[in-house]
Amino acid sequence: MIDLINFGKALSDPTRIRILRALLQCELCVCELVDALQVSQSTISTHLKSLRSSGVVDIEKRQTWIIYSIAEKYITPITNAIEALPIEDAQIDRDHERIANRLKLRIDGCCVIGSTTTKKEKEYSYVNN
Repeated sequence: MIDLINFGKALSDPTRIRILRALLQCELCVCELVDALQVSQSTISTHLKSLRSSGVVDIEKRQTWIIYSIAEKYITPITNAIEALPIEDAQIDRDHERIANRLKLRIDGCCVIGSTTTKKEKEYSYVNN
């Protein structure tokens, strides 16, 4: 029953849904999530902490980066939930595009530059979304 409750918590917030959708594409570090979702680092970290504590997200340390991925046992349930209740949201489509662009900045498959989103870009995004 705990697994079901944790799964429900993971899906109970729009930002966590966006994070999970991003992590379904590939494993990501915080700075890649910040750039892709155009949400502050503190907001992303708060939601990742919640996802980690519920067991839905795993971490792996690589060099100086913490890499986040969906826990193996939750990949299928999250995929099934998203497919069963498709989200028609332009914001998620933009997230997907930004992730694809952000992944092009990796070197040898790793993030090496940190966040590239400026405060002005984030403010513009919030006003126009």
